[in-house]
Amino acid sequence: MTLLTNPVLPGFSPDPSLIRAGDWFYLANSSFEWYPAIPIHRSRDLVTWEYAGSFSGLAAPVDLRGLQDSAGIWAPSLSWADGDFWLVFTVVRGFGGPHKDMDTYVSRSPDASGPWSTPVRVTTTGFDPSIFHHDGRHWLMNMEWDHRPTGRGGFAGINLQELNAAGTATIGEPVIIHRRPELIEGPNLYFHNNRFYLLLAEGGTGQNHGIAMMRSDTMQGPYEADPHGPVLTTRDHPSHPLQKAGHGEIALDRDGTLFLAHLASRWTEMDGRKYSVLGRETCIQRLTLTGDGWLRLEQGGWHPAVSVEAPKKRAGSEDGAMPAAGPAAPPETSTEEDPAGTSLGGFSAEPDPASADRLTVGWPWNTLRQPARAGWASLGARPGWLRLRGRHSTDSLHEQSLVARRLIARTSKAGVTVEARPSNYTQAAGLIFYYNTASYCYLRTTVREVGGQLPPGDTPLEQVLEVFEKDPLTGLQSHGTVVVDSGRPLRLEGSLDDAALQFHWSYAGGPLQPIGPVLNALALSDDHGGTLRFTGAFVGVAAQDLRDRTFTADFTGFRYEAG
Repeated sequence: MTLLTNPVLPGFSPDPSLIRAGDWFYLANSSFEWYPAIPIHRSRDLVTWEYAGSFSGLAAPVDLRGLQDSAGIWAPSLSWADGDFWLVFTVVRGFGGPHKDMDTYVSRSPDASGPWSTPVRVTTTGFDPSIFHHDGRHWLMNMEWDHRPTGRGGFAGINLQELNAAGTATIGEPVIIHRRPELIEGPNLYFHNNRFYLLLAEGGTGQNHGIAMMRSDTMQGPYEADPHGPVLTTRDHPSHPLQKAGHGEIALDRDGTLFLAHLASRWTEMDGRKYSVLGRETCIQRLTLTGDGWLRLEQGGWHPAVSVEAPKKRAGSEDGAMPAAGPAAPPETSTEEDPAGTSLGGFSAEPDPASADRLTVGWPWNTLRQPARAGWASLGARPGWLRLRGRHSTDSLHEQSLVARRLIARTSKAGVTVEARPSNYTQAAGLIFYYNTASYCYLRTTVREVGGQLPPGDTPLEQVLEVFEKDPLTGLQSHGTVVVDSGRPLRLEGSLDDAALQFHWSYAGGPLQPIGPVLNALALSDDHGGTLRFTGAFVGVAAQDLRDRTFTADFTGFRYEAG
């Protein structure tokens, strides 16, 4: 027996959409304001996963610049029909008040790694969409949002509306097939044993999160609730290692085994409060069908298992009907990352579609609100180094020169060597632990007036290294400033130990020494600050030039150690 260990995709990997296509399982996740948009992984055994591509690189990409933190691409859903992968997702352009401004798009591709067709907007009704393919027709599932103060409290019910054959437009009017007073979202519809099964996320995205199952003899309902209770939740088990369990999709293996992908969070506790520094992660469970026709966790109850039996491959087995299978054999290509990236200074590379003769960073690296381009993040400008051209500040919603990868363990260490010659205090570069524009810890080099004084007239400048800490509750603070030799390469490192983050520095090749205080890493969690926050923590490199965008910084020797 082979076991998979949850989470199977650690770190920021929320809202998993799982399908099987031929011999492969495919997983798509929400990306919010980060690129690559909608990362897609694949696995033959649900144990070992490789990056298969994303929704980036489109002829007409979705523009995320200017969108608030945790807006952007929410809850994509993969499916298979008519010889293509289908992908439906919502771009949330504004939320937090009574209104949510959002657009839902559909795209198709014969290959999950792309290229994908130009996305077509099909509705602005709600979020968490999916597509149900049945009897040669296609149906859009969505939740409806009600913004009215005299309305239905936001979550107004689950919509069903037909799509045309190409998936490029809706047909007729949406029909509400299920409504209840509590928060319900993430609808997915399946057809099995002549019944329609409606899978729902319920209870919001916090500790009350869960998954419920409904069923009906007709597509439009009415739907009856599972009398056994939720399919999955940890709302009644605060000490369970996988908290916030909910929002899932089901895939069918060749031998008829049903697997449920869902999100969960691993918590860190401090001062009686719990925080998920790593964000929401992807987990997988086995399902079984009860004698009275309901889907339940194989181990019984509704609490997720940490260790789960992986699929058993059986030659010659037939595909089942829930959900649709997919192509006989997807391409055998692999884009699995080089975890060390030693040949490129610790940074993985891919061609820049805007500059065919230049390289920029690729997976597992991510950028904010727009794809990486060699014009500001180049691996070709100086071989073995990543060169960043400084742009907006770390508070910008538009054009940050920040390249980062997910934190995947509560005990982590990251380090990089930076060479930079800032000439003005508006220019800076360094190592950053980043959650969003309100929460980050940044070890950066810049310049200041000698001695930190601000007398009138011209004052000589000195290069310094300092810790910038931003917290939504305390604002921006500077810690531990030290003077460094101008232009000399600096080694910067950060060590995360659960809730504590400590920076260190040295000249390249020298002994490391701490800089600044031990910082509270809980500020990098979903659960800090009292506002809705949906993304996990990242670590990477950044550069700013708030004057004329000519300043550049070079980085090499990036290393990330998890655990």
